[in-house]
Amino acid sequence: MKERLYEILNEEKVHEIIPFLKELSPEERKTLVPTIKKMDREISKIIMTKNSYHTAGSVNQHSIIDIASFVCMDQKNFGKNYWSLFRNIEQTDKILEWGCPNWFSDFINESVDAEFTAFTYQDILGWVEKGYVKPKPELLGHHLSNYPSDLDQHPDTLATHFWYLCEFPSKSLPFRKEWFPLVQKLVTEQKIDRKRFLRECLLASNRNFNKNVTGWFMDAFTALKPTDDELIALQNELLAGLTSVQSKAINTILTHLKKIVATPAFKSDEFSHYLPNLLSSEVKTVVVASLALTEKIFQHKRLDPEMLGMALSTAFVSKDDGIQSKAAKIILKYIPVSENIKEALSHYSDNILTNVRPALAKYIEEKQSELEAISSEKLYLTSSENKLKELESFEDLMFFLPLAIEDPYSYHCDIALAGFIRFAGEVDAESVKLIEPVFLKACKTISKWEVPYLNVLLCNLIINYGLNLLEKFPIQLKNLEKIYHKTCEEEAAREAYSGYHKKIGPVEKVGVEGPASKAFKEFAILASQKIKEGDTVPLLFTITHNPCWISPVTLVERLEIYQNNNIEPHHLDIQLALQRCALDDTAEAIQWVEKRLKGEFKDLLLFFFGKNAVPKGKFEHPAWWMTAGITRSPGTVFQEFSDFGYDNIPAEFFSGAYSWKTIDNKKNSYYPVELSIVIPKYHLEKRKNPLFMEYFVAEQKELSEIPALMWCFPNTPANALAKVIKHCLFYSGIAEVYERNLVLNTTKALYQVKKPLDEIGYLFLGTIFLDGDKTIRGTAAEIWLEHVSHQMIDNAQLGKVIGLHEKLEWAPVKRLTDLMQNHMLNVSKNHNLALEKLISNIILQMEKPVTNLKKLLEVYHEVLALNQSEADPQVKEKLNNWKENSSLKKICNLLLKK
Repeated sequence: MKERLYEILNEEKVHEIIPFLKELSPEERKTLVPTIKKMDREISKIIMTKNSYHTAGSVNQHSIIDIASFVCMDQKNFGKNYWSLFRNIEQTDKILEWGCPNWFSDFINESVDAEFTAFTYQDILGWVEKGYVKPKPELLGHHLSNYPSDLDQHPDTLATHFWYLCEFPSKSLPFRKEWFPLVQKLVTEQKIDRKRFLRECLLASNRNFNKNVTGWFMDAFTALKPTDDELIALQNELLAGLTSVQSKAINTILTHLKKIVATPAFKSDEFSHYLPNLLSSEVKTVVVASLALTEKIFQHKRLDPEMLGMALSTAFVSKDDGIQSKAAKIILKYIPVSENIKEALSHYSDNILTNVRPALAKYIEEKQSELEAISSEKLYLTSSENKLKELESFEDLMFFLPLAIEDPYSYHCDIALAGFIRFAGEVDAESVKLIEPVFLKACKTISKWEVPYLNVLLCNLIINYGLNLLEKFPIQLKNLEKIYHKTCEEEAAREAYSGYHKKIGPVEKVGVEGPASKAFKEFAILASQKIKEGDTVPLLFTITHNPCWISPVTLVERLEIYQNNNIEPHHLDIQLALQRCALDDTAEAIQWVEKRLKGEFKDLLLFFFGKNAVPKGKFEHPAWWMTAGITRSPGTVFQEFSDFGYDNIPAEFFSGAYSWKTIDNKKNSYYPVELSIVIPKYHLEKRKNPLFMEYFVAEQKELSEIPALMWCFPNTPANALAKVIKHCLFYSGIAEVYERNLVLNTTKALYQVKKPLDEIGYLFLGTIFLDGDKTIRGTAAEIWLEHVSHQMIDNAQLGKVIGLHEKLEWAPVKRLTDLMQNHMLNVSKNHNLALEKLISNIILQMEKPVTNLKKLLEVYHEVLALNQSEADPQVKEKLNNWKENSSLKKICNLLLKK
């Protein structure tokens, strides 16, 4: 039986596969499944050629396996292959005639989740008639969405299935351009009930469709131009649609409600229940349209204004001047003063802008509650709050390693490595069983195509450690061999691809993709050797405090162990330890150095911790001293190091001072305004005393190691930030997911580091204030808030960066003003003063008015009012020039009066 199947496959006898399968009993077909799977793997192997690649099997061989799989397998084994077999529908129908699987109906019904299918709505109708499929409404609606033709061929298509389309449309419906005119034609011809379709369009607003599908139904509703009578009849559905998560739906509904607001049938009381949610929307167009509709209600309806007025108070959630002014005008004109209105407005009193408050004097307390100034406390990089708990046993290590595998770029990896060195040898016949699930997880992780390099190294260490234990405990760990063998088979299949880097085997043979990988690989080799040799002397670079810090006292303690055991540290290990050392509080550590260390260790740390202003002593290890100098004082050139031989490394990599500018590329460019930063090129050189830094500033093919770069250089993050700026922040409109995630992760890392910013730090922070991603901007605001609270930010420098960008309109000013209003304004007295300085320095960079400058000046006016201060004299000079601009005249004059 198997031999016959191999014969059909090898000789490509497609015409013989169906007769062969017909002759088999159900049990015989079932026994063929493992063989079919094996054949499928063989013909699916990738064959690389010079210019392309193809599978090992021919088209006919793939067709044979597709047919055999369909006939012999159950649904689970066949999977979700909605494509290959169904390319030839006639052939599929022949198979179904004599052997329709009992799972076929469920299989077809589940196709609504498929990205693509090779069968259509008409094919499904044929299978339904023959009894192969019992269709769910979702199936018919989804596939009809993709089939805008031949709608008169089946009586149920327009009578029933079209309404399923309204309830369960395909995501591709909006992109099937034929549907729009077709629906209008069918409505005109009365083949589709107009009123029912209008109702279905409105119901789409709350059916959790994506915004494109929801938008299609809203556009269809508008295109049919519903009459006032139809809108009145559909009022319940219109009002219910106001709770939609899609702003397009809400705005469409508000537009149509406006048409019937003057009619007696308009349900103003019901509308007032929806108003608070509408006015607290983050979408400005929704709020503005809701205010306009509210005003029309007051103009056309005789009603008790209190209920609507109390709902209207929600508008003051927004700090937008235009929205607040509009809401205030409606209140003044239509709503009498009452205790209920006062109570409603009191909840938003602190949020009401200073220029709006006087108009509402009758409704709110005259004085705003005054914000307190925050007393600033010194922020320590290493404290009891962020101290990491060390592992205490082999069992702890086994339970902790999976965490490190899940998140290799966090402190988990450091804790795991430190635990590995300490407890790898403390294993017995009972505890050794704990390695199996860890070993399995490591194998599964390393088997993936895309694996972070630190994960490759950690998993490799775990696998090799497990294999070593297998030799000592073959009975307890008998499953490891099977797991490892399968993992090696999977890697062997991947090695056929050019450019694949080996992941499994001795750590020395693990592939590298760039210089940064070489540095990490050296650490893995060092750890592997220590584990094999049972060497429990601690690594120097493992952190003691979250997210990436080593306590200076701990560094002294570790070096004392090396000193007492007469061990010379690994050249990269000690450099990384120096780079990660917290230098904000070294007084105690200096005392320990003077008491416990001697020789070069003592001289090095007294310089590094600031006791010696200049380096003194024997410079036996130039790389150690150079790293200490760069980490301690990045911008300082120490003459004592002049003959170390690092002159060929560009100075920017030491100082972190890169040249940058925002460039106007003229209107015909794809990137009209670009942020340009110059990073010198550098190739890793072989030298006697290489710097750890060199591995990271050398040319990198990928940016995937940026997170590690942040954690390796927390004292001097400029090189990491410069790379992210160059590759991910050159243009404010960049939308690629990889770049977004890289910028977000870098922003989060900068927030966690909690150090004063350097020049490139200000460039990075100022740039992400204007980023297109809301989460990134929000995290930038969090960094600013914390740095202001601890008095470790220069708002003049930050404002200059943002101003230089916005001077050329690098990004919409609205991003900045929304961030200021929603996250930075009125946090504390300190923050308001800091915000005033920030905005002043942004404005000082402007030469001529830019789009939405008015909005920035309005925020500035609000901040000045809160701080009871005047505009900066230099800013006033600019305002005098800009007040001739018609759109800026009013706000400029207000600011000049300040």
